[in-house]
Amino acid sequence: MSVNPSRKHLVLLGAGRAHMQVLGSLARQGSGNLAITLVAPHPYYIESAMLAAYVAGDCALDELRLPIDRLVERSGAAFVPAHVIALDPDGRRVQLSSGDALPYDVLSINLEPAVERERIEQAMPGARANALFTHPLEAFVQLWPQLRALAAQRALQVAVVGDDVSAVELAMAAAHAVAAPHGSRVTLVAGEAPLLAEPPSALQRRLLARLKSLNVTVLHDRCAGIDAGVMQLASGATLACDAPLLATGGGTPGWLAQAGLLADEAGAPLVNERLQSDSHRQIFIVPTDAPAEVGPVLDANLRTAVAGGNFRKAPTEPPRLRLLSCGGGHAIAAWGPLGLEGREVGHWKDRRDRRQLAALFAA
Repeated sequence: MSVNPSRKHLVLLGAGRAHMQVLGSLARQGSGNLAITLVAPHPYYIESAMLAAYVAGDCALDELRLPIDRLVERSGAAFVPAHVIALDPDGRRVQLSSGDALPYDVLSINLEPAVERERIEQAMPGARANALFTHPLEAFVQLWPQLRALAAQRALQVAVVGDDVSAVELAMAAAHAVAAPHGSRVTLVAGEAPLLAEPPSALQRRLLARLKSLNVTVLHDRCAGIDAGVMQLASGATLACDAPLLATGGGTPGWLAQAGLLADEAGAPLVNERLQSDSHRQIFIVPTDAPAEVGPVLDANLRTAVAGGNFRKAPTEPPRLRLLSCGGGHAIAAWGPLGLEGREVGHWKDRRDRRQLAALFAA
C-alpha cells in the first residue's frame, strides 16, 4: 500500500485494548498531519475480561465481540486486514500476509497472547489435530458453540490444560456450561506445581473451593500428548477426554522473536518504562499482561514519539482488585487479603466489564 512520504506514519499492529484507547483518543482529539494504519487479522475487538461469561452462557457473542470499523473511521486511521509475516526494525518496515511491505515512522504492537502451535505440538503431540486452542480468540469464540451443542447431545469429558487464573476461569465457566443436560464433566490439567500459588491467598482459597463445588477435577500433572478421545499425561497415566481445551500461556509471535530486537532468553522483546523497545526506541510494545490503565500512557507516548515532548511512565503493577467469573453469574473479588464472592459480585463485575467496554467505543 502507498503512504504519503510527507506525513509521518504511525502503524498499530493488533486490535488490543490499548490500541482501541489510542484510536478513541485520536477520534476525540484528531490526528493532525499524522497518517495512521491499524493492522489486525479481523475487524473486531474481543473483550477478554468477558470471555468466561461467554463460555458459561452468561453473555452473547455480540456482547463481547464488537466491530471496530466505526472507531477506525472516526480516528482517521486506515484498516488493513492482514497477519504480520516479518518485521524489519532497521528498515522500519512490516511485511504483511497481504503482500504489502508497510513502512512506518513509529510502530506500536498490542497483540493477544500468541500460540506457537509448532512448539506446543512438540510438547503435546496431537494437540494441533485434536485440541481447541483458546487463542486466537476470534477462532475460539466461533468454535465454542459447537462444543456446547455437542454437550447438549451426550455426556462429554472436557479437559482444560493450563495453570494460571485464566485457565481456572475457563474450567469453571466450561463446567457450568456443559453440566446439563447429560452430566458432562470438566478436568483441569494444571501441571505439577501448586495451583494458583501466586495470587492472594484469599483468592486462591475461594477459587479452589469453587472448583470443587462445580465438580471440576484438578490434576497435578502435565499433558504429554493428545489422541482422539484420550490425553496422555507426563506421569504415564491417561485421561479420557472428548474435548481438550488448551489454555496454556501464550508466548511471543515468531515474527517478533526473530525481528532482532533486544530480547530476553525466551525471545520476548525487552521494553523500558515508556513501553519502548530497549534497542529500537521508535517501536512501542504493550506486554500481554499489562494493566488496562496502560492505554492512555501509550497514547501519550506515541504522540510524543511523533511530535516531541516528555514521555510518561507506564503502569506495570497488576491491579490490586482481582475480579474473576465463575459462571452462572457468580464471581469472586479479591483485594489483597480480603475477598468476596457470590451473585452480587457477579452482577457488579458484569456491569463493570460492560461499562468499560462501552467506554472504549464511545469516542
